[in-house]
Amino acid sequence: MQQATFRYDINGLRAYALLLVVFYHFNLPLFHAGFIGVDIFFVISGYFMTKIIFDNSRNHKFNIKGFFYARFIRIVPPLLFVTLIFYCVSFFILNPGDFQYYCKYIIKSLTFTSNISLLKEADDYFAANSARNLLLHTWSLSVEWQFYLLYPFLFILLNKAIKRPKGLIITLSLLLLSSLLFSVYQSTLNRAYDFYMLTTRAWEMLAGGLVYLFECSRTTQQNRPAVLCKLVGIGLLVVSLIIINEKDPWPGYLASLVVIGSSLIIFSRNNRLRFFNNRLIYTLGLASYSIYLWHWPIHFFANYYLPHPSTLTNILFVGLSILIGYGSYRFIESKSIAWAKRKGQLFSFSFFLCIALIFIGLADQTRKHSGFPWRGGESYLSVINKIKMPSPENGWCFYSIATDHQLSVGLPGVQCKIGDTTHPQVKALLFGDSYAGQYIPFWHKVGEKNAIQIQAVTTNWCNPSTGNDFLGPRTSPAYQQCLFNRHYVLDHISDYNVIILAGSWTKAFANPHAVEGLHELISRIQQKNIPLIIMDEPYQFAENIGDRYKQQLWRHHYFDIRPYTSVKMDNRIKATSQQLDQLSANTVQTLHLRRSDLFSPTHYAVDDIPYSLDGGHISVLGSLAAERYFIAQGGNEKLRHFLKQ
Repeated sequence: MQQATFRYDINGLRAYALLLVVFYHFNLPLFHAGFIGVDIFFVISGYFMTKIIFDNSRNHKFNIKGFFYARFIRIVPPLLFVTLIFYCVSFFILNPGDFQYYCKYIIKSLTFTSNISLLKEADDYFAANSARNLLLHTWSLSVEWQFYLLYPFLFILLNKAIKRPKGLIITLSLLLLSSLLFSVYQSTLNRAYDFYMLTTRAWEMLAGGLVYLFECSRTTQQNRPAVLCKLVGIGLLVVSLIIINEKDPWPGYLASLVVIGSSLIIFSRNNRLRFFNNRLIYTLGLASYSIYLWHWPIHFFANYYLPHPSTLTNILFVGLSILIGYGSYRFIESKSIAWAKRKGQLFSFSFFLCIALIFIGLADQTRKHSGFPWRGGESYLSVINKIKMPSPENGWCFYSIATDHQLSVGLPGVQCKIGDTTHPQVKALLFGDSYAGQYIPFWHKVGEKNAIQIQAVTTNWCNPSTGNDFLGPRTSPAYQQCLFNRHYVLDHISDYNVIILAGSWTKAFANPHAVEGLHELISRIQQKNIPLIIMDEPYQFAENIGDRYKQQLWRHHYFDIRPYTSVKMDNRIKATSQQLDQLSANTVQTLHLRRSDLFSPTHYAVDDIPYSLDGGHISVLGSLAAERYFIAQGGNEKLRHFLKQ
């Protein structure tokens, strides 16, 4: 197959890492922890990067331009081809919102910043809505490329400064430990940051680098129990597959099992085990990058048309991913590398760079034109424009400072007034996070009919509280706005005749500080003898309902919401509602508006259009429909009676 120095064991490990990821994404049984395959990739990548840099530096042959060119020509052409193919496919299949979102990530993936964008969206890789991203899997390429940009300079600098291999090993070990500890710290503070960022992933690649440096040590070369290392490494990976799941903080300390296991397998240098050295595994290892690129878009479109596939169907799609990925390896990845060698570095680099820049420009224009909504016609647009979160863009004033970068922290975030703003008899305050902001259209209509002016003090992740607890990333401007909102509310409680609290209670009640802050806030309100209204969360779904509805609308299909209902999530919301009952049971001055007061049990707002926007929040259309349902259930009379007490 190849020369004797070829590492069949590492190539085999790469193949198994690929299979773990692919099996996990296609939801095959027994592979609930298959995402550890990416961590294995990182260890392998660190090993080979260190080998290339260290060996060439030792022979005085290392060329930084050649290093970056080799990475570019290996990674970019296949990625460019896949994104181009799916741009063409998406133009004909995806609705404008999904197409626009795809184009955003074409730009991010080709500039190797998709991990940063996913962090800014505070997108949990394991969440249901992550399946919306056709290029979700490119986050790992971005992390690797960022590592490639920094590591050669760091390694060369340390190598020159320290000179002794032992000192280099100690220094890199300290860097590894720092990154690992930072990952463990972030796993309790910001799960998205921990998962996506180089600073919390670098230790996995540094581990691979240290393996190579240990290999170069004469002592370890002479005293290496190869078979034992290999078997212990395999055992650690098997244990990881059994005990790790999506709920665990990741990478965190548990990832050390995967990293140590992978490192031991690589360190053993045993090419003889057939488990790692057979024709099938050899081929999968060589084609692993191309298969990895293709498998997630195939999964995306499979899920697009078959949202609840059987295990057999998923196995067929796994096979399809491997076949197409292998074809891409043979005819795109391998051919582009061979072609680049013939044409030379300057020409081949310029050629692929120009194509990438032109394509990025096309994707950017598509993104700026909202995914070309003219493809759907006027009837489609008239419905879609209402299936959005309330925002200044669509005439509402939820202060979404996390996503609208034109907004600034401070007083503008508390100046939203809705309802009867001309001759109000009652002044109310609506306070909370986006789960309060979603009710702005609801309260606007209720306020107009009941002479109530409502001031909405709402921003992202800002659960009702008096403390500094926060449900989102503290790096977001929403955190500072949240603190401002809370101070404002505490300073102005006495200005209102009624206080309305709404929020992501399920998340808030999982945080002891948030619970303490909520109790303190309610206590302050009750001390002022101000009537309090607490609103339930809407029905929750296991998937992004708004996206699913748009897909069906785009294809002119009836939307059946029933397959997406989740008994587990519904029970969790019911339990949360019971906790809110306990809060409101202490005084007659507290009104608890339950889901049954606000939403039809069919989950449809109008015809087959759901209340739900994303599986959690409700849309503008859903909020307005909730007001109509509330009125039809005698809500006006209930509200007036409460306010007269």
